[in-house]
Amino acid sequence: MVERLAFSKFQLEDEVISAGYAHLWIKKPFIKLLPIGDVHLGSPTNMFSKLKQILENLDNDTYIVLLGDMIDLALRDSLGDVYHATAAPDEQLYAFKELLIKHKDRILGVIDGNHEERLSKRIGVRPVAEWCDFLEIPYSPHVLVLDLAVGTGQGRGSRGRSNYIIVLYHGSTGARTIGGKINGNARILEVIPDADLYLTGHTHQPSVVHLARLTVDKYNKKLRKVSSMLITIPAWLGYEEYAARQAFRPSATGTVLITLDGKDKRISTSISMEL
Repeated sequence: MVERLAFSKFQLEDEVISAGYAHLWIKKPFIKLLPIGDVHLGSPTNMFSKLKQILENLDNDTYIVLLGDMIDLALRDSLGDVYHATAAPDEQLYAFKELLIKHKDRILGVIDGNHEERLSKRIGVRPVAEWCDFLEIPYSPHVLVLDLAVGTGQGRGSRGRSNYIIVLYHGSTGARTIGGKINGNARILEVIPDADLYLTGHTHQPSVVHLARLTVDKYNKKLRKVSSMLITIPAWLGYEEYAARQAFRPSATGTVLITLDGKDKRISTSISMEL
């Protein structure tokens, strides 16, 4: 069971911002987290049917976050192939809504990608925001911070559970090199520097980067080394025509599975190249 302790949308004290914050508690000894994004439902080579199959077989300890570009929404003036889309825009939206409804109890957070953003830019609507609000799923169009407690402790404070700060950010980079793509998504660390885990997408090239930095412990009057992870998830696409035309690398498919321990604060990851 996911207990939602607090959720604020687009608020920083008295200032309105394009980010969200959710405080959640999952009362289990550990959980597994499967970040999903860049499915591009409707594109000619999308693997949405495979995704649905995987979601059907998840165990009760696995939760998911959705990192944007779940739907393709190809337009005549966009990079995608509007004439060979496997589903019309309304069909894409309906399928995405059905996925949210079916798996709402295991979805911890949702953000938009640049493809969902097309609806906002063209006609000023964000249907994903409306659906998530109705289903009580934490949502933000651009950046969502999850303040996630995991553990079975029942007392006050943090005893018996571990707390993780997780940042969901779709990503934004036009870089062509692997390092450039990672550096582009890593810009979110400059915006929110004190998270444990940063989950990004957009580049269609997965990576896991373990980072460390020094922070000032003002209470104990010393420096501490703090670790974090920057993860970019795989895509759910074959080799799209626009990618071949511009000599982009094919999308790297697979899954990233993250384990969060509820007794000792510990993050472990595994990457599978198979779907």
